[in-house]
Amino acid sequence: MRVFMTGIAHTTGAPRPITGIEPIAAEPGLLDALREVGLSTYRHARDSPIDMAATCIAETLEHSRMPASEIDILMLASSTIGFGQIENTELLQLSERFGLAHATPIGVSAAECANFGTALHLARTLVASGEARSVLLVTTDACTTPEQRLLRQVNSVVSDGAAACLVTTEPARIEILATATATNQLIRAATTPDTIAALTRRTLIGLADEVLLRANIDRAQVRQVITNNINTEALRFMTLSAGLDHNLCYLDNVAEFAHVHSADNLLNLQSYLEDGAAPDQIVLTISHAFGTWALAPLRIR
Repeated sequence: MRVFMTGIAHTTGAPRPITGIEPIAAEPGLLDALREVGLSTYRHARDSPIDMAATCIAETLEHSRMPASEIDILMLASSTIGFGQIENTELLQLSERFGLAHATPIGVSAAECANFGTALHLARTLVASGEARSVLLVTTDACTTPEQRLLRQVNSVVSDGAAACLVTTEPARIEILATATATNQLIRAATTPDTIAALTRRTLIGLADEVLLRANIDRAQVRQVITNNINTEALRFMTLSAGLDHNLCYLDNVAEFAHVHSADNLLNLQSYLEDGAAPDQIVLTISHAFGTWALAPLRIR
């Protein structure tokens, strides 16, 4: 069964310079290093993660024009659950607010910044198998301390934000051709950058081979690669590791948004489409965390 994506929406906090983040301001050399890899501004939200999720859900439902009664599953992809910022009662209240009282709630939280890709893999599988007609997928996260904003090991800055989409059998501009996930927890035990890079390349090249084979397309057909907004060099490395030209990676949002937890894929995809993406092309999304990856080739109509 063919599966589509529609109603992409996102929201983020207000822009602030990374110089205002305490751990970064304390180290001038670190600030220079972050700027060298394209980081300049991050997003700081006053709204709670559940409020940001609500904003995106409202926009997704409006754009997709899908009646709430036809949505079978509300899938929340968020690491913030682990920080105690989202309670089960809040999720149930969110469902009731939008008329989703009969949509089964499912939480995806263990894949960290790859939560979106993992959730998309699950949502597509449920819809393609006929277990669900439509899945409303929302990812939302916010940092609780300044220290959480700095990912020192990968030279990245974390922002607050949310994004949502609808995964459905109803034909739409974006078709999800396939999805695939992989994890290599040996990366967490690696002690050198070279070892981490080698493990990443080894896993990603095989995963890209697998998902492109499932989609019955080859690398020459991929016109854009959309990843998480870690930093410009990390994006190029991720694209190369998947066996693709590094010039295909989408860099436009790194300086403006930084790394919006697991919302980056949808945020970047929405920006790419709004910038005038050519029709009938293949886009490969890579949702990734430290040791986990989820890939999805999309056909843009």
